[in-house]
Amino acid sequence: MYPHVYKNKHKSKKFDPSGFLSLVVLLFGAFILLFVIIFVFKIIARYHSSAIPEVKSGIAGYCLDVHRDSLDSNADVDSWSCNGTAAQDWTVSSDTIRHNKNYCLSIQNNGTSSGDKIVSDTCNGSASQVWTTSIDGFENPASALCLDVPNSKTDTQLILGSCNGLTGPNEAWATSVWSKDNTSGASTSCSGSEGQLIACYAAEQWAIWQSGATSHSTLLNNYSDGNGYEEWCADFVSYVYKESGHPFSYGERNGWDEYLADNIQNMGFTYHPANGYIPQAGDVAYFDYPGGHVEIVAVGGSKPIFIYGDSGATDPSTGNGDMAEDTITNYPSEGQLEYYLSPN
Repeated sequence: MYPHVYKNKHKSKKFDPSGFLSLVVLLFGAFILLFVIIFVFKIIARYHSSAIPEVKSGIAGYCLDVHRDSLDSNADVDSWSCNGTAAQDWTVSSDTIRHNKNYCLSIQNNGTSSGDKIVSDTCNGSASQVWTTSIDGFENPASALCLDVPNSKTDTQLILGSCNGLTGPNEAWATSVWSKDNTSGASTSCSGSEGQLIACYAAEQWAIWQSGATSHSTLLNNYSDGNGYEEWCADFVSYVYKESGHPFSYGERNGWDEYLADNIQNMGFTYHPANGYIPQAGDVAYFDYPGGHVEIVAVGGSKPIFIYGDSGATDPSTGNGDMAEDTITNYPSEGQLEYYLSPN
């Protein structure tokens, strides 16, 4: 009857391409904005969270740092005020100190001499990028030298040092975690391989012995399991192995407690003649004194550092032997290093 009304009532709207494009642009813009927001929050979380690993210097308030936040190969590495930024994001793993995943702490030009400079370079597995945990720092085994802040001067490119300052601020380093108020401090727990753990616990006992915070009598009772006066070099070795989580399976007393130096070799170690072997952290060094003598390798390499109970010196507070740290491998009047024993 009114066909024109019917026709208009059911007429389809034409497609408007400009409106569709506007919707697409709006959605794309929203996606980009969301991506930017997520990215920004990830950056903030990465550089201001409490999970940023760092390597603290023995110089209070300073950390291992890539100069001017550089991500270039062969970038200078120095010590700078701890701040939790990407330049100080370092992870100590196995025998490398890694920065930003693709870069490693390196000796410039593969150097092996004291004074050679330290850089951040592309990880390549070379000997110049190998760092083993020492007493309180890091040693490069190929050079037998250590990571050093020259003259303890901050904001200066780091170098290879003599390893004579491992108990001082210029060569002392410790893994830590950044916090906003920077109160996290250095890690007090040992970590790493079995040998590194053993060396770390030996170094801790050396620091405690020197500090005087615990009486030497108390420490000796711990080492010898309360057995009074005796030459305690083997007691000390067995105690450190126990405390590191690798106790001896048997001994004269209480299983773990071996007090005869000659018997240490029967504890399941791998034997290495002293000549031609480069000792590793945690090894036991055996000397051919009358009755035998053993020391723990605190720093491995071609110039190892030993920590041990020294019955040749008297501790005035106990009348018993003193504890010592040195690099001596030959005592003309007493004996010399014969072999090393490595934990399995």
